Amino acid sequence: MKLFVVRQPIFNRWKRVVGYELIFHAVEADDKPLVDREQAGKWLIDAQLHLFKTIRLTGGKLAFVPLPRPLILQDLVSTLPPSQTVLEVDSEESTDDLVSACFRLKVTGYPIAVKGFLPWSPVRPLVAIANILKVDFSKVTGSERARAVAVYATPTRKMLAEKVETAEEFAEAERFGYDYFQGNFLYQPETLSAKVLTSHQFTYLRVMQLLSEPNMDFDRVEQVIKTDPSLSFKLLRYVNSAAIGVRHRVSSLRQALVLLGERLLRRWLLIAVTTLLLENKPHELLVTALVRGHMCEQIAAVAKLPPDPDPFLVGLLSVLDALLDQPMNEILEELPLNQELKDALMQYPMPLGWVYSLVLAYERMDWQTVSKLANLLGVPENELAIYYERSVRWADHLFSREAPVLLR
Repeated sequence: MKLFVVRQPIFNRWKRVVGYELIFHAVEADDKPLVDREQAGKWLIDAQLHLFKTIRLTGGKLAFVPLPRPLILQDLVSTLPPSQTVLEVDSEESTDDLVSACFRLKVTGYPIAVKGFLPWSPVRPLVAIANILKVDFSKVTGSERARAVAVYATPTRKMLAEKVETAEEFAEAERFGYDYFQGNFLYQPETLSAKVLTSHQFTYLRVMQLLSEPNMDFDRVEQVIKTDPSLSFKLLRYVNSAAIGVRHRVSSLRQALVLLGERLLRRWLLIAVTTLLLENKPHELLVTALVRGHMCEQIAAVAKLPPDPDPFLVGLLSVLDALLDQPMNEILEELPLNQELKDALMQYPMPLGWVYSLVLAYERMDWQTVSKLANLLGVPENELAIYYERSVRWADHLFSREAPVLLR
């Protein structure tokens, strides 16, 4: 039995994460999907309680847990904490006994979300007790998207637009009055028109270019950092923090660079520069980049890939198109990165490209591609869920507090 887990963020109107949908995928020993939904569901509950504790995967935010009908009827879900869990029920499975079971769970404190809600379907009792209705934007189009909100939204029943794939669809859903949003819209450039990069953005990209080189030139790094007061201030504040534990205050950039050393300086600068590039972007972009980077790093190590170029950098740079609102190929033309890094980010067929493609396939739940690439790289497929959970915990922990305390 192989078990995989992926989390998908759920945003509010301000693009802040309010919770994550936890999607589990069970595969039998012969690589066939587990077809017994009841058995699969029991595995999922066990996984959340023992293998992948909910709080580890959501960073303390709400866990939206899709559950099959038998699991709800057998009252197995009561082992999940109601204060951290939203139970997702498929609208097509609505029956009298399921509605009764969901009502009992709601009374005990579990919010109920109805997946696959279609505004033209007959109103079912399940909808009447729902706290959240999830409208699939890949199936509901045009005026029906607006009608769903107009007819079914109430002060106690929120509307969630799922499979929102573009910035335009997010803007439309927001305009129609949806409360929550789920989909890949956050990771797409908001416009594909030509945009002029600011001097600060050029500086940050230049730092990334220097960090992609196998041998760091401290003189060049110092000169680039000096051109950006914000980055200089952050570096000095970090070096003088309790995380480093220096006895005497460091006041020069050169001293700070030497004190940190190449390995720690590379990692700190990568995260600091990506954070500064966020500007008005949602922080979940950085969390995603950190998860991808950490997972790339683990997979590359198991696959015995050389440490240069840095696999972590591939994951971190993977959100550049969304950060800068430009197509990735145009950004890479302007950024004088190591060619192998560029090829990996374009997912060309080469070892580092396979690592990045494997991480994306896992994130997108493309299990056939996951299996193919894992075999190609010699990575144990059943270990991927462990790498993912580690990456999620590491990124959430790093982002939950002041960076100076955690970037040791």
